[in-house]
Amino acid sequence: MNKISLPSAALILGVLVVFLSSCMKEQHADPGSTFHKGLQRDAWRTMAAFDETVLKHRQKFQREIPPAYWDRGIERLHPLKVYTHRGNLVVVQRVSGETEHGKYIDLPVAPFHPKSAWFSHKYAVDGFVFRPAWGTGVFHYSRTPPYSAVYYGK
Repeated sequence: MNKISLPSAALILGVLVVFLSSCMKEQHADPGSTFHKGLQRDAWRTMAAFDETVLKHRQKFQREIPPAYWDRGIERLHPLKVYTHRGNLVVVQRVSGETEHGKYIDLPVAPFHPKSAWFSHKYAVDGFVFRPAWGTGVFHYSRTPPYSAVYYGK
């Protein structure tokens, strides 16, 4: 019978420990993911800042998010108002008549994800019509009534 000598068993064990520990290093966000940068990140920070104050009972929950909680990236869009819709963030940039226009920022954790296409009116939801915009998860939108006045505070 061949016996493995103690130094070579310790060497193999040491190499295995080094290999496994290098595999277990804390990793940053998936480099293929865009959620950690851009407007999705800014929208998440905006919602998180507002939700934190709501949870601490410093602010009453409402769909519209006050300017004090807007992240810098959201402020750069020069919004008239910002509110949530089905777990996503809506940045109103212009209102003409009863129609809103702006950016709709889709968050991966939200239960609703908008669809956009050449004939995007086929995918209208709650008065929203979506068109692609710059950045992952960011859409241009227009929203016209009628939509649920009770649910959306209109």
